[in-house]
Amino acid sequence: MVKKSFLALVTFLVVFVMVLGVAFAQGSFENTKVNWKQFEGESISLLLCNHPMQATFDALLGQFEELTGIKVNVLTLPEQQFFERQTVVLTGKSPEFDIVMSSPMLNWKFIPGGFLEPLNAYLEDPTLTDADFYDIDDFFPMTINASKVAGKLYALPYQVEAYTLYYRSDILDKYGVTPPETLDELYEAAKKVKAGFDADGITDILPFTCRGIKGAGTANSAYISLVASYGAKDFDKDGNPAMYTPEIVAMSDLWTKLIRDFGPKDWANLDWYDVKDAFIAGKAAMIINADHWGAELDDPAIAQNIIGKWKAIHVPKGPAGIKSNIWAWSIAMNAASEKKKPAWLFMEWASSKPVMLEASLKYNKQTPVRNSVWNNEEIIKRTSEWGQGTCRPLVTKNLEEYAALQWTPNPNTFALSELWQEQLQRIWTQEVSADDAIKEVANRAIRLAPPKDWLQ
Repeated sequence: MVKKSFLALVTFLVVFVMVLGVAFAQGSFENTKVNWKQFEGESISLLLCNHPMQATFDALLGQFEELTGIKVNVLTLPEQQFFERQTVVLTGKSPEFDIVMSSPMLNWKFIPGGFLEPLNAYLEDPTLTDADFYDIDDFFPMTINASKVAGKLYALPYQVEAYTLYYRSDILDKYGVTPPETLDELYEAAKKVKAGFDADGITDILPFTCRGIKGAGTANSAYISLVASYGAKDFDKDGNPAMYTPEIVAMSDLWTKLIRDFGPKDWANLDWYDVKDAFIAGKAAMIINADHWGAELDDPAIAQNIIGKWKAIHVPKGPAGIKSNIWAWSIAMNAASEKKKPAWLFMEWASSKPVMLEASLKYNKQTPVRNSVWNNEEIIKRTSEWGQGTCRPLVTKNLEEYAALQWTPNPNTFALSELWQEQLQRIWTQEVSADDAIKEVANRAIRLAPPKDWLQ
């Protein structure tokens, strides 16, 4: 009887806290200067990519519908299908979806044709936005800057990732390997780990791995971060290709040699999830990828093999210092939407402080883009435990210092990044020299230069 009463009390308290949390969040909005019921009875549609950000929206949509009386319809697709459907909808000027998940590189594809709605007017309209409550200055500056082109804001950031080197501290300690800080040191570290594995007869753990599949996301992560750390850019301030330098040729040669000598034989087929799965399974000693993986790598439900055995360090630094690129998932408005104002209310709500805090507390598999959320006391407590205490300081450094958008804003960035990765694969297979490959990228990039009025 006592046990049943105790369980009933626990159940009541859990439900009470959940209801109280929702009520608190709703109360936060009801105290703003915006009439959240002004479009009651309307409906809007979202096109989302399968991702932790999308899962967060799905879980919290009911709160928005209750707050506003606006019905939200959602279509979620796997990544490649999402990219294809997004392109068809936006370039076809279809009003089917009012809001789409996006990112800076995706925004750039659609801005020249007028397919995305600039958001400045909605942000500045006091009937739609309570500026003090929304507090756009609370966003980390790099995430807002990455969402702008020529001074216009085209998306609201929601989740950001920079890049990091994760390593098995137990393996490096065993073989007397110092965590590498440069690309040369990373090569030597992988070499020592490989020698240790050979001596111990270990054949099923890779010294190093990273994503290698041809696609925009591959060059966008570790490689373009290295390009920046070696002092180069894709284009100079006048829009001329700027990647063909002796430093980038040498770096590209060493990068692909690292993978060829100590990485997977099927590197050209690996995507980000293959890399993460290998590390979680204990099949890789070092990897480079998104810096928001800490929660999953320390999740006892999926990462029993590596909990307490991994740490994080910055991406390899070069002559220009430590530089990381970013990918910022965001939400953008379809310029063909027939329900722009109701859509804006959703965008404002979804990226607000209370919603982002609740999302981060309940679904902490992403790095929030608001300073107040990342520095919330409970978030600090949780994230400080990741990677034996090494992960949060690194992510904070990325947010505040190391990370920025390393690509020049350009509608052709997707095409350029795929071209670049294709040439890296050719260096890796030793089909061409690094010099010839990077020269080829530079020559073909002439036709992929950014619009002159986008250059700053």
